[in-house]
Amino acid sequence: MTSSNLSSSTAALPMSNTSCKMSMLLNWQTLDTCYLSSTVHIRTSIHFTLICLFSFLLPIMLEIIRRYQRIYDRYLRAKRVHHLQNAREPDPMDEISEKLLGGPSFERTNWDFRVVLEQALRAGLHLVQFALSYCVMMMWMYSNGYILICILLGAMTGFALFTRDTLAILIQESDTDEREQTCC
Repeated sequence: MTSSNLSSSTAALPMSNTSCKMSMLLNWQTLDTCYLSSTVHIRTSIHFTLICLFSFLLPIMLEIIRRYQRIYDRYLRAKRVHHLQNAREPDPMDEISEKLLGGPSFERTNWDFRVVLEQALRAGLHLVQFALSYCVMMMWMYSNGYILICILLGAMTGFALFTRDTLAILIQESDTDEREQTCC
């Protein structure tokens, strides 16, 4: 193939692979931008609207996961308190059987196995939380004004909807709040 044939064949190809416009400074570009990957190339305003919606929903999903983590932690604490309150008095026969068998009873091992599974689930929730936080950070770094506004509105909405459980103040048997008793 000669150089004239090569240049005419490349000129006939459509330019579908236009490069992405990226700026680390505040910008308001809506078309020919890429987010998170070069495969997410925004070519139409509908694509950009979907990216804005995604940017709005990411912090909301993060707050949902954080809420489920708090609920699960409260559940585990309540379960542990219930388990400790219902623990029976130590039986002298248990001590003898532990000495004879050379280790703790099966019930204790079973409880430890459940704790490992609970911790694995807690770690999985933390992993999802970490991944969502990373995606929010990456979207923020594109410095697109519309995306920044969507992330801020999503964070505000998610916080307002899913953090009301942190307002509950648990007052013990006394009528004073524990926070008032702190020193300097």
